[in-house]
Amino acid sequence: MRAVRLDEVGPPENLKVVETPIPDVGPDDVLIKVGLAGLIYGDTEARRGTYFSRTVTPWFPGREAAGVIEAVGANVRGWKAGDRIVALALTLGCCAEYVLASTMPRPLPNGHIAPPADIIALPGTVSFGQALVYVINFRLAHLLFHGSSRTPHGATVLVHGSAGGMGSMMVQLARAHGCRVLATCRRPVEVAFVERLGADHVIDVSEQDYVEPVLALTEGKGVGYVFNGVGGDTLNRDVDVVAPFGEIQAYGYVAGKTLFDVFRVGKTLALKSFAADDFFATPMFPAATAAMLDWFRSGPMIQPGLILPLEEAAQAHRRLELGDVLGKIALRP
Repeated sequence: MRAVRLDEVGPPENLKVVETPIPDVGPDDVLIKVGLAGLIYGDTEARRGTYFSRTVTPWFPGREAAGVIEAVGANVRGWKAGDRIVALALTLGCCAEYVLASTMPRPLPNGHIAPPADIIALPGTVSFGQALVYVINFRLAHLLFHGSSRTPHGATVLVHGSAGGMGSMMVQLARAHGCRVLATCRRPVEVAFVERLGADHVIDVSEQDYVEPVLALTEGKGVGYVFNGVGGDTLNRDVDVVAPFGEIQAYGYVAGKTLFDVFRVGKTLALKSFAADDFFATPMFPAATAAMLDWFRSGPMIQPGLILPLEEAAQAHRRLELGDVLGKIALRP
């Protein structure tokens, strides 16, 4: 089969498509014929060697796949060949024509233990592309919005990076929760995309700063909740747009890591960090999964903003790093 492989951490050009044997199916494994493989920003960090966990080469990227089950191991129950599924496999290797998803915990080369693969049956009405848009980002956004923040119905929220994979999920969830949604992005095409998702006001930060418009839109009161996956200097500037007793959720840093100056705050607020691993063993994660399955049934569903062939994995990583994609990006083997 063809698979994407990284032999040395570094730039996108280090990603190559190689021929490698189709994995042998162990007793606890599910072999998936990949229809589409999804990418997240963390994949670019792992490729560069700057992720929170060590990247051990050779590294076969991809933690999310949508496709059809090809074969199952002797101990596997509840799945059979031909089932349409989407899977989150932290043992990686999804950027390939086939991937193994284990139903048992497995050790990783970096010394961590990967939990069992999260395999979810797809309704016939949900495409592989739609499934990939939601399988990671929806649930992480749900954990942020309803778990960590417990955002009340009707709150006014600000979503940074609203045209990206996570930002677009935050906009959809906030809209569905009856919130007033203010959003930032960087291009006219992104403004149109985020407006279609239901944001009330979208600010193109390539043309104007966001602080003054946000304060004007809230009559100087500020927003109750900020969801910030951008980082950089926006975290310190968010202090100026969050209302007293409000929250800033810091969950990403695509614009870089900047120290937060707590002594310029001048108001009572909460700055929260986010680590998804902390939620997996809590009731909040199955609640997020149940909400996603309900969303699959009721929608509305969106498609990936960009699907590239497997051979263009390096280009996909470049586009991710530049933020040059609407919503989700995926690879087609």
